[in-house]
Amino acid sequence: MKKPGIHLSMALLAGLALAGCGPDEPRDATGAKVLRNLLDKSGVAGKLISFKKVQGRDLKTADAEAYQFWYEAEIQFPDDLDAKCAYEQTRGKCAYLGLSADQSFKKGQVLKSEGTLHFVKSDKGWVGEDQNAY
Repeated sequence: MKKPGIHLSMALLAGLALAGCGPDEPRDATGAKVLRNLLDKSGVAGKLISFKKVQGRDLKTADAEAYQFWYEAEIQFPDDLDAKCAYEQTRGKCAYLGLSADQSFKKGQVLKSEGTLHFVKSDKGWVGEDQNAY
């Protein structure tokens, strides 16, 4: 004997379970978007030509849930850029470029960069360093 209500209930439960599933941590596309935004806000005219997450970890405190995201990226510069990074005091363009020393780039040059991004969990999703929720 078949019970049509059971099949419908099972399908409904499966649908609800899937609807609740989302990325439990920021992914490559999110990291790339945040890095683009941070570079734009820092006045760096660079085209992000590749980006990949290489590692990540959860950071939990009594007050917040956060996520640290390590990445590798390639950034191509459309114009010459003199990055004065030796004395950068606050996290800014040099940190986003993965630079700790002064470096100059010629038009079209590609920088292979490594860096970290930080996210904080909110009721709207993960909030990146660019202050946007994802």
